[in-house]
Amino acid sequence: MSKRTAIIDIGSNSARMAIFEKSSRFAFHLIDETKSRVRIGEGAYNFGGVLQEPALKRAFTTLEEFGHIIKGFKCNKVLCIATSALRDAPNASTFINKIHNELNINIKVIEGKKEAYYGAVGALNYLKEIKDAVTIDIGGGSTELARIENGIIVDTISLNIGTVRLKELFFDKKIPLADIRSFIHKELEKIPEHFTSNDMIGIGGTLRSLSKIIMERTNYPLKTVHGFEYEITSHAPFVNAIVSSDVLGLKVLGVRKDRYDTMREGCIIFQSVLQKLGCQKMITSGAGIREGAYLCDLLRSSNHKFNPDFKLSLRSFKDRFSIVEDENLYIKKVANLLFDTLSPIHNIPVKYKWELSVAAELLNIGIKLGFYQNQMHSFYFILNNLNYGFSHEQKILIAMLVKYHVNKLPSEEDMNTYKALLPDIQTVQWLSFLLALSKAINSDMSRSKIALSYQNHTLTIQAEKKTFLGT
Repeated sequence: MSKRTAIIDIGSNSARMAIFEKSSRFAFHLIDETKSRVRIGEGAYNFGGVLQEPALKRAFTTLEEFGHIIKGFKCNKVLCIATSALRDAPNASTFINKIHNELNINIKVIEGKKEAYYGAVGALNYLKEIKDAVTIDIGGGSTELARIENGIIVDTISLNIGTVRLKELFFDKKIPLADIRSFIHKELEKIPEHFTSNDMIGIGGTLRSLSKIIMERTNYPLKTVHGFEYEITSHAPFVNAIVSSDVLGLKVLGVRKDRYDTMREGCIIFQSVLQKLGCQKMITSGAGIREGAYLCDLLRSSNHKFNPDFKLSLRSFKDRFSIVEDENLYIKKVANLLFDTLSPIHNIPVKYKWELSVAAELLNIGIKLGFYQNQMHSFYFILNNLNYGFSHEQKILIAMLVKYHVNKLPSEEDMNTYKALLPDIQTVQWLSFLLALSKAINSDMSRSKIALSYQNHTLTIQAEKKTFLGT
């Protein structure tokens, strides 16, 4: 696998490029992301799918500029995929040959089922553990669904309903919503019954934009949209308000200007699919087709899925920022021993032992940025980047433990901003104390063999060597 890989996704609405850099065998991180609203499908749906010259010129210019960025980052590999608009276009081959001959970029047009598969692969590997769900990716020309059962992608489907397609065929012509719903409903009849699921994973710009608006409306404490979850029925009236709104109303509802021409279209598709599948919970994925394409290349020998014990963000953090990984693993071991030994008095649910372990592995990554106040650097690193493989609750707890493992335990006031996502204060304080004590035991970095016991309200620590620095 190449050190740096560029993935280009040419959709009906936007062309996007992501550049990934590897840090170890399976770990990597995003180093650049570029988007252009090319609208390559614009005008095509009223002309039998034929791509129009203004849109083709925009697409060419965008890919030409993507090429400059690829050279600037010295990418070793480029994968360029195209979806619905080029899939449907009678003149696609002319454009593809022009890009190959003049820009040396090879475009691969993928089928709808492959597009759905890539999106599901990205979501499965980037989100917390997913057992049973259906993914939905609402694009400009089509909508893709994938069914996940027991953590495995078992079926995919692509439907010819998308935001740009609906805009040009219906919304621009002021066709009544009832007729639009009837058109969508006919296409949704193709979805097999086994796609019904309680949990839905939202992929793509429309659903990420919707999640961002809901986060703002509910004063959600984090800014990270990836991994954000909400109960669908609680926000159904808001989705309906978007569908029924005019452009001025969209602004009042909090829709960004660049989404005015596709948000209603996307939400009416979302609304219709929900009615068909009966989903109750939405899980937002920041990963989609580009990440899925990259992972299918990276994980081609392991069924396109990380080992269950592998956490992408954790390994990537450690590759780039850990300065004493062996010491941190020792602190993790001690923290787990302390957790077990003191369990009769702290009564913390055993599930939090894992967050304690991860905090131990990441407690000093901020030193790479600067030694003084390094726990604050670590806190912000974790808060903003420990996204892949972790829920929001797990991420904020780990960040808080790292922040308060020195000097003092967190207070109610310290926890107030993130209170909705954290366990009770006693749990957080206990876990912070366990992490701090584990670090103190290894202050001299000798990784001494220790034995712990708790009797008669006394914790006894027997070490092979004296631990003067930690006392």
